[in-house]
Amino acid sequence: MCEGFWHGRCIRFGAMTPSVKRGSPRMFESDFLERFSRAHPLTPVVLYTPLVAYALYLATQRQTPQAIIGGLVCGYLVWTLTEYWLHRLVFHLPVIGPKTERAAFLIHGVHHDHPWDETRLVMPAGASLGLCALTYLAFRGLLGPNGMWAPLAGFVLGYVIYDEVHWYLHVGHPTSRFGRFLRRQHFLHHFREPASRFGVSCPWLDYAFGSSVAPRRRDPG
Repeated sequence: MCEGFWHGRCIRFGAMTPSVKRGSPRMFESDFLERFSRAHPLTPVVLYTPLVAYALYLATQRQTPQAIIGGLVCGYLVWTLTEYWLHRLVFHLPVIGPKTERAAFLIHGVHHDHPWDETRLVMPAGASLGLCALTYLAFRGLLGPNGMWAPLAGFVLGYVIYDEVHWYLHVGHPTSRFGRFLRRQHFLHHFREPASRFGVSCPWLDYAFGSSVAPRRRDPG
């Protein structure tokens, strides 16, 4: 049971195999926190495309065009690795007690339990802004104030693409072959094999890291 601060609808997820429900569950007792647990699907675009544009502008004041293109591509590739491993290791963390049960629900379990809740298909601004600040500090610390801007732009652009692709796969109707492939892979993750297919916008990483299909269960004994 999740009591007190957390809303009582936090349920046990075990291996994150969903009992799919319609509707939009309440996550917090606090109305303030509950309001900020939801987001309009254009939130990432509105918040972060200006940041991407500004970062690229700053990069043009400090680097050559070749370095900017290379940094942009590298930043995007770093994002795809971040997306994959966050989804695999953090979003699907093993449930081993009440604290991890609660964390699993709040981080990602609510989405697996209510995959048609359109208000929780992109990251809320409160969470993403904090993570963006940490990303800025990491890039500045690793690359310095002159070399950070193009990779940062690529990384943040990758995040925007991921969130919008995720939203579209749930509510849209892809017509291209690649779009239908992405939707099929993601829905297999949701509804059949949640221990596989963690790359929402980068499915090639599932093939690279051996998660394109669910691992076989060992027979007891």
